[in-house]
Amino acid sequence: MISLEQIRYFLEIVRCGSLNKAADHLYISQPSLSKQLQHLEKELSCTLLIRRHNGIAPTSQGTLLYEQMSGVLDEFDRTIDGVRHFKETHTLHIGGLGNLITYFLPRYMENLKAGGHNNVTIDTCFSNRELVTGIENGKLDVALLSNAEPQPNIAIIPLMTEPLYAVFPISHPLYQKSNINFLDIVMQERLVLYKDPCTIRDSIRKQCHRMKVTPNIIMELDLTESLLSYVSRGDGITLLPAIVATAIQMPSIAVRKINRIPIYREISVAMKKENITAYLPMFSESL
Repeated sequence: MISLEQIRYFLEIVRCGSLNKAADHLYISQPSLSKQLQHLEKELSCTLLIRRHNGIAPTSQGTLLYEQMSGVLDEFDRTIDGVRHFKETHTLHIGGLGNLITYFLPRYMENLKAGGHNNVTIDTCFSNRELVTGIENGKLDVALLSNAEPQPNIAIIPLMTEPLYAVFPISHPLYQKSNINFLDIVMQERLVLYKDPCTIRDSIRKQCHRMKVTPNIIMELDLTESLLSYVSRGDGITLLPAIVATAIQMPSIAVRKINRIPIYREISVAMKKENITAYLPMFSESL
């Protein structure tokens, strides 16, 4: 039976024009190389090389074998090298609430690339329930949640807790205060808030329920940009999580941390339990 090694040895002998030189290049002994050549010639039932005064040259059959197999062996080597260095490309499907996709996820994009996830799709969802369903049915690999409830079939890992900030126009009296009280805000101010379903809205609602007060909500909107537009006009004030509030770059708007009776929200990442080892390290900076 003809082996790839025998073909490789033959090609090297032709290239070197000498058994001794070929043996040195192949790191085998000259007798072993001669023996392999004899086996190859026996299998092909022909003489492949002839000795001349200036070295070894291929016969007509040897020339044909050399010309045909040189390209084949080169292609074989490229294929083997490609297989060894092949990395399966997997599109990572990430979902999240709008403000988490916009303000939280970007800090981890380098981690995604470092983990070999160069193909990423990102979907914005409006509720934790929608994101959890996406993980359960396999449409999402990873989801970023806010104030998530435990789930029986998927892993939900807390990443960080952040406070809510009061956001208002610089013309508002709150601009002159160093201490912001949540109770004063919900009892005295007109509020422009995210529309339900919204986990930030839930946090505000629960705190108001505990304090037995009813907030004066004058407007409900889907987008952060819309909230800020109405706040800058002086139509009301809003409450936003820290990563959103501290990213605001509008000269007409002020941002203040709520010092008294603060409210917090917890950011978590969700995934199937069997994927924790693969995906959780991408968010390790938060843990």
